Amino acid sequence: MNFNITARHFELSQKVKDYVAKKLKKLEHYNHLITKVDIVLWDEANMKTVEGKVSLRGNYVIAKTTSNDIMLAINMLADKLLKQIKTFDDKIKSKKRLSHQAKK
Repeated sequence: MNFNITARHFELSQKVKDYVAKKLKKLEHYNHLITKVDIVLWDEANMKTVEGKVSLRGNYVIAKTTSNDIMLAINMLADKLLKQIKTFDDKIKSKKRLSHQAKK
């Protein structure tokens, strides 16, 4: 899976990079759909914000979280993205089922 991590207004440590990579492993189940993942982290007035954009085949999902702790924000973002991708995958599967049933 191809992913980019960008930090704004602070220096991104290797620990945070590794943590993001670890949390994005959850998305590998949907690797057949995902083409690219962009993660942007920034720090403004002691609030950590994490935004993720996942490019899927023909579509994309976006999620954004804010917290005092960067690790907590990354956790919440991974969960939001996973939920949105799962919903997208379920929609594709149900459309395939409906079109297959219509052919019978």
